Amino acid sequence: MKEQSRSLLETMTSDGTIRNHFSDWDRLEKKLVLYRKGEIVVEYGDETDKLFLLLKGTIRFTSQNDDYEEYFFFDATNDGLFGEVEYVLHIPSITQSQAMNNCYCVEIPVRRNRELLDSDIRFQTFVSRVLAKKYNDLRLSSVDIETYSVRTRVIRYLLRETSQNRIRNLGLIAKTLKCSYRQLIRVLQDFCAKGWIEHGNSKGVYLLKDREALRKEYEATGGVIHEKITD
Repeated sequence: MKEQSRSLLETMTSDGTIRNHFSDWDRLEKKLVLYRKGEIVVEYGDETDKLFLLLKGTIRFTSQNDDYEEYFFFDATNDGLFGEVEYVLHIPSITQSQAMNNCYCVEIPVRRNRELLDSDIRFQTFVSRVLAKKYNDLRLSSVDIETYSVRTRVIRYLLRETSQNRIRNLGLIAKTLKCSYRQLIRVLQDFCAKGWIEHGNSKGVYLLKDREALRKEYEATGGVIHEKITD
Protein backbone atom coordinates (compact mmCIF):
# COMPACT_ATOMS: atom_id res chain seq x y z
CA MET A 1 0.00 0.00 0.00
CA LYS A 2 1.44 3.35 -1.04
CA GLU A 3 -0.07 6.80 -0.66
CA GLN A 4 -0.19 8.76 -3.91
CA SER A 5 0.20 12.46 -4.63
CA ARG A 6 -2.58 14.98 -4.17
CA SER A 7 -2.26 15.96 -7.83
CA LEU A 8 -2.91 12.38 -8.96
CA LEU A 9 -5.98 12.26 -6.73
CA GLU A 10 -7.28 15.43 -8.38
CA THR A 11 -6.55 14.04 -11.85
CA MET A 12 -8.25 10.69 -11.22
CA THR A 13 -11.40 12.35 -9.84
CA SER A 14 -11.52 15.27 -12.24
CA ASP A 15 -14.38 13.86 -14.36
CA GLY A 16 -16.75 14.42 -11.43
CA THR A 17 -18.11 10.85 -11.26
CA ILE A 18 -16.95 10.30 -7.69
CA ARG A 19 -17.28 13.92 -6.60
CA ASN A 20 -20.97 13.95 -7.54
CA HIS A 21 -21.72 11.47 -4.74
CA PHE A 22 -20.80 14.16 -2.17
CA SER A 23 -22.20 17.62 -1.53
CA ASP A 24 -18.82 19.01 -0.49
CA TRP A 25 -16.03 16.79 -1.80
CA ASP A 26 -13.33 19.39 -1.16
CA ARG A 27 -14.03 19.53 2.60
CA LEU A 28 -13.52 15.79 3.08
CA GLU A 29 -10.27 14.51 4.54
CA LYS A 30 -9.11 11.86 2.09
CA LYS A 31 -6.12 10.39 0.30
CA LEU A 32 -5.37 8.30 -2.79
CA VAL A 33 -3.72 4.93 -2.13
CA LEU A 34 -2.27 2.33 -4.50
CA TYR A 35 -2.69 -1.33 -3.51
CA ARG A 36 -0.49 -3.72 -5.46
CA LYS A 37 -1.81 -6.98 -6.88
CA GLY A 38 -2.28 -9.53 -4.09
CA GLU A 39 -2.23 -6.99 -1.24
CA ILE A 40 -4.89 -7.25 1.47
CA VAL A 41 -6.83 -4.01 1.74
CA VAL A 42 -8.81 -4.92 4.87
CA GLU A 43 -8.66 -8.10 6.96
CA TYR A 44 -11.82 -9.78 8.18
CA GLY A 45 -12.64 -8.41 11.65
CA ASP A 46 -10.39 -5.34 11.38
CA GLU A 47 -11.43 -2.01 12.91
CA THR A 48 -10.64 -0.01 9.81
CA ASP A 49 -12.52 3.28 10.37
CA LYS A 50 -12.36 3.90 6.61
CA LEU A 51 -14.60 4.22 3.60
CA PHE A 52 -13.09 3.26 0.26
CA LEU A 53 -13.87 4.41 -3.26
CA LEU A 54 -12.29 2.14 -5.88
CA LEU A 55 -11.16 4.32 -8.80
CA LYS A 56 -9.29 1.69 -10.80
CA GLY A 57 -8.83 -2.08 -10.55
CA THR A 58 -10.67 -5.04 -9.05
CA ILE A 59 -11.10 -5.87 -5.36
CA ARG A 60 -12.25 -9.35 -4.29
CA PHE A 61 -14.35 -9.75 -1.15
CA THR A 62 -14.46 -12.95 0.88
CA SER A 63 -15.62 -13.91 4.35
CA GLN A 64 -15.01 -16.72 6.84
CA ASN A 65 -17.11 -19.02 8.98
CA ASP A 66 -16.18 -20.12 12.50
CA ASP A 67 -13.97 -22.88 11.05
CA TYR A 68 -12.00 -20.31 9.02
CA GLU A 69 -13.40 -21.63 5.74
CA GLU A 70 -13.36 -18.92 3.11
CA TYR A 71 -16.47 -17.92 1.16
CA PHE A 72 -16.46 -15.79 -1.98
CA PHE A 73 -18.82 -12.79 -1.95
CA PHE A 74 -18.19 -10.71 -5.05
CA ASP A 75 -15.67 -8.64 -7.01
CA ALA A 76 -15.91 -4.85 -7.02
CA THR A 77 -14.63 -2.89 -10.00
CA ASN A 78 -14.13 0.77 -10.90
CA ASP A 79 -16.18 3.36 -8.97
CA GLY A 80 -17.14 0.82 -6.31
CA LEU A 81 -17.81 1.95 -2.75
CA PHE A 82 -16.89 -0.42 0.07
CA GLY A 83 -16.75 -0.17 3.84
CA GLU A 84 -20.29 1.24 3.81
CA VAL A 85 -21.78 -1.54 5.98
CA GLU A 86 -19.17 -0.94 8.65
CA TYR A 87 -19.73 2.82 8.37
CA VAL A 88 -23.50 2.51 8.86
CA LEU A 89 -23.46 -0.13 11.61
CA HIS A 90 -20.26 0.97 13.45
CA ILE A 91 -18.86 -2.58 13.31
CA PRO A 92 -15.53 -4.24 12.38
CA SER A 93 -15.00 -5.41 8.81
CA ILE A 94 -17.43 -8.18 7.78
CA THR A 95 -15.26 -9.23 4.82
CA GLN A 96 -11.66 -9.50 3.72
CA SER A 97 -10.78 -7.43 0.67
CA GLN A 98 -7.84 -8.17 -1.61
CA ALA A 99 -6.49 -6.40 -4.71
CA MET A 100 -6.72 -8.68 -7.76
CA ASN A 101 -4.54 -6.28 -9.74
CA ASN A 102 -3.05 -2.86 -9.07
CA CYS A 103 -5.87 -0.83 -7.52
CA TYR A 104 -6.25 2.87 -6.82
CA CYS A 105 -8.59 3.70 -3.94
CA VAL A 106 -9.66 6.91 -2.28
CA GLU A 107 -9.59 6.33 1.48
CA ILE A 108 -11.90 8.48 3.64
CA PRO A 109 -11.32 8.29 7.43
CA VAL A 110 -14.75 7.87 9.00
CA ARG A 111 -14.30 9.40 12.46
CA ARG A 112 -12.69 12.59 11.15
CA ASN A 113 -15.43 12.95 8.52
CA ARG A 114 -18.42 11.44 10.37
CA GLU A 115 -20.32 14.69 10.95
CA LEU A 116 -19.88 15.82 7.36
CA LEU A 117 -20.84 12.41 5.93
CA ASP A 118 -23.85 11.84 8.18
CA SER A 119 -25.37 15.20 7.28
CA ASP A 120 -24.75 14.86 3.54
CA ILE A 121 -28.06 13.87 1.87
CA ARG A 122 -26.38 13.29 -1.47
CA PHE A 123 -23.87 10.87 0.06
CA GLN A 124 -26.55 9.12 2.12
CA THR A 125 -28.58 8.57 -1.05
CA PHE A 126 -25.51 7.08 -2.72
CA VAL A 127 -24.87 4.74 0.23
CA SER A 128 -28.53 3.65 0.21
CA ARG A 129 -28.35 2.76 -3.47
CA VAL A 130 -25.10 0.83 -3.02
CA LEU A 131 -26.56 -1.17 -0.12
CA ALA A 132 -29.81 -1.82 -2.00
CA LYS A 133 -27.95 -3.09 -5.08
CA LYS A 134 -25.75 -5.43 -3.03
CA TYR A 135 -28.80 -6.72 -1.16
CA ASN A 136 -30.60 -7.35 -4.44
CA ASP A 137 -27.61 -9.22 -5.89
CA LEU A 138 -27.37 -11.42 -2.78
CA ARG A 139 -31.14 -11.99 -2.88
CA LEU A 140 -31.01 -13.23 -6.45
CA SER A 141 -28.04 -15.45 -5.62
CA SER A 142 -29.83 -16.95 -2.58
CA VAL A 143 -33.01 -17.57 -4.56
CA ASP A 144 -30.98 -19.32 -7.27
CA ILE A 145 -29.26 -21.61 -4.76
CA GLU A 146 -32.51 -22.56 -3.02
CA THR A 147 -34.61 -22.85 -6.17
CA TYR A 148 -32.46 -24.09 -9.05
CA SER A 149 -30.13 -26.99 -9.73
CA VAL A 150 -26.40 -26.47 -10.32
CA ARG A 151 -27.02 -26.96 -14.05
CA THR A 152 -29.62 -24.18 -14.16
CA ARG A 153 -27.45 -21.86 -12.06
CA VAL A 154 -24.56 -22.36 -14.47
CA ILE A 155 -26.79 -21.45 -17.43
CA ARG A 156 -28.01 -18.34 -15.62
CA TYR A 157 -24.43 -17.30 -14.85
CA LEU A 158 -23.29 -17.81 -18.45
CA LEU A 159 -26.16 -15.77 -19.85
CA ARG A 160 -25.63 -12.88 -17.42
CA GLU A 161 -21.85 -12.78 -17.07
CA THR A 162 -20.13 -13.95 -20.28
CA SER A 163 -20.65 -10.92 -22.50
CA GLN A 164 -17.44 -11.74 -24.38
CA ASN A 165 -18.38 -15.43 -24.73
CA ARG A 166 -15.28 -16.53 -22.80
CA ILE A 167 -15.70 -18.81 -19.79
CA ARG A 168 -12.67 -18.90 -17.48
CA ASN A 169 -11.66 -18.61 -13.82
CA LEU A 170 -13.62 -21.78 -13.15
CA GLY A 171 -12.70 -21.93 -9.48
CA LEU A 172 -14.16 -18.47 -8.95
CA ILE A 173 -17.32 -19.39 -10.90
CA ALA A 174 -17.80 -22.47 -8.69
CA LYS A 175 -17.50 -20.33 -5.55
CA THR A 176 -19.88 -17.76 -6.98
CA LEU A 177 -22.49 -20.42 -7.77
CA LYS A 178 -21.94 -22.20 -4.43
CA CYS A 179 -21.14 -25.55 -6.06
CA SER A 180 -18.06 -27.75 -6.19
CA TYR A 181 -15.46 -27.45 -8.94
CA ARG A 182 -16.25 -31.02 -9.98
CA GLN A 183 -19.96 -30.25 -10.30
CA LEU A 184 -19.18 -27.26 -12.50
CA ILE A 185 -16.87 -29.25 -14.79
CA ARG A 186 -19.51 -31.98 -15.17
CA VAL A 187 -22.07 -29.41 -16.31
CA LEU A 188 -19.65 -27.72 -18.71
CA GLN A 189 -18.70 -31.06 -20.25
CA ASP A 190 -22.38 -31.82 -20.83
CA PHE A 191 -22.81 -28.41 -22.51
CA CYS A 192 -19.81 -29.20 -24.74
CA ALA A 193 -21.42 -32.51 -25.76
CA LYS A 194 -24.58 -30.61 -26.74
CA GLY A 195 -22.59 -28.06 -28.76
CA TRP A 196 -23.60 -25.11 -26.60
CA ILE A 197 -20.01 -24.35 -25.59
CA GLU A 198 -16.59 -25.58 -26.70
CA HIS A 199 -13.10 -25.89 -25.28
CA GLY A 200 -10.87 -22.86 -25.81
CA ASN A 201 -7.20 -22.85 -26.79
CA SER A 202 -6.08 -22.60 -23.14
CA LYS A 203 -6.64 -25.09 -20.34
CA GLY A 204 -9.65 -24.23 -18.20
CA VAL A 205 -11.13 -21.90 -20.83
CA TYR A 206 -14.38 -22.48 -22.69
CA LEU A 207 -16.12 -20.50 -25.42
CA LEU A 208 -19.86 -19.92 -25.52
CA LYS A 209 -21.20 -20.99 -28.94
CA ASP A 210 -25.00 -21.09 -28.72
CA ARG A 211 -26.40 -18.48 -26.34
CA GLU A 212 -29.94 -18.96 -27.68
CA ALA A 213 -29.92 -22.69 -26.88
CA LEU A 214 -28.85 -21.91 -23.31
CA ARG A 215 -31.60 -19.30 -23.00
CA LYS A 216 -34.26 -21.77 -24.20
CA GLU A 217 -32.98 -24.41 -21.78
CA TYR A 218 -33.13 -21.94 -18.91
CA GLU A 219 -36.60 -20.66 -19.79
CA ALA A 220 -37.84 -24.26 -19.91
CA THR A 221 -37.12 -24.45 -16.17
CA GLY A 222 -39.30 -21.39 -15.55
CA GLY A 223 -36.33 -19.16 -14.90
CA VAL A 224 -36.13 -15.47 -15.75
CA ILE A 225 -32.88 -13.70 -16.59
CA HIS A 226 -32.81 -10.48 -14.54
CA GLU A 227 -30.78 -7.64 -15.97
CA LYS A 228 -27.78 -6.65 -13.83
CA ILE A 229 -28.04 -3.33 -12.01
CA THR A 230 -24.84 -1.49 -12.74
CA ASP A 231 -25.27 1.87 -11.02
